[in-house]
Amino acid sequence: MRLPGSALPAMLLLLSTAAHRCLAADDAGTIMEENAAFNKDPNFGRHDEHQKTSNGLISKHSVTEFASSVDSNVVVEKPTKMELSCELSSSELKAQPPIEVMWMHGEEKINSTEFAINNTESKWHTWFKFDVSDSSELGNYTCIFKSKLEAKATFHLKVPKVKGGDKPMVSYERDTVVMKCDAAKHKPVEWIWYRSEGDNKVALNDSLMSSKYEITRKHANESKLHIKELSGNDSGLYSCEAVFLVGKSQGKINLNVLSYMVPLKPFLVIVAEVIILVAIILVYEMHNKKKQARSGEDEKEAEQSVHLKSEDTNGVESDTTRQRKV
Repeated sequence: MRLPGSALPAMLLLLSTAAHRCLAADDAGTIMEENAAFNKDPNFGRHDEHQKTSNGLISKHSVTEFASSVDSNVVVEKPTKMELSCELSSSELKAQPPIEVMWMHGEEKINSTEFAINNTESKWHTWFKFDVSDSSELGNYTCIFKSKLEAKATFHLKVPKVKGGDKPMVSYERDTVVMKCDAAKHKPVEWIWYRSEGDNKVALNDSLMSSKYEITRKHANESKLHIKELSGNDSGLYSCEAVFLVGKSQGKINLNVLSYMVPLKPFLVIVAEVIILVAIILVYEMHNKKKQARSGEDEKEAEQSVHLKSEDTNGVESDTTRQRKV
């Protein structure tokens, strides 16, 4: 297999992440669960190994297909001795131009004295060992093999992800709502809930506002926020912060509090439309009845007028006849 647009020969890029945990024997199960989660990363190949050491567990992952770059996620929950390793293999490496090896932490280049390189005619191998003690050691670490083109792999070191609300929550005034955040199988040392007010976040303290908020933590990997006696002012963005020994992670939930009149509005609109329609029909019928009544009166008046004229004519004719007879 050749690099895209390059004459470089077929290459295999091998990545390994070694996590040496300085933990007691009863934490071994937790470590194995964490590394089993790493193995599910779709960027990793079919070859996965687990090895116990005196300091904990080494987890090795390999990528069986080489592209211009490879990414993998490494979840770090506790202080850890970390080893990141990259290997580039090819039977024709000896015929290639000089290869430069470097490591980057984010946009910052790591000093060459801090990592190791071992190369032969057919293989280049580099590894970087360091301690992860706080959030400053997290982030993206990239190993780069640079010749005419680059072959590189990036390790994304991050604390466990916290899941909040995928969709906005909707509730009604005077109700109680329960928000939940969880960190899967990981166990934060602390949970903190916030409410966003503009650009600021206000911590919610259930001990000081027990009549309004209640925070429960039945399991170490999840936290729930109960908000009582909801009002329209409670609408907004809430966030749950999981505090781990090496950093923090947040989940967000959007709450929309509605008045009970809101679901009734469509019904009230329909009722109002019906009332207006009935009123129009009644007014129309009353108008018709009045019109018909007036028409009847006019007809009667016309008939009476014709009758009176007829009588007057008959009277005149009878008088003329009498005068002629005389």
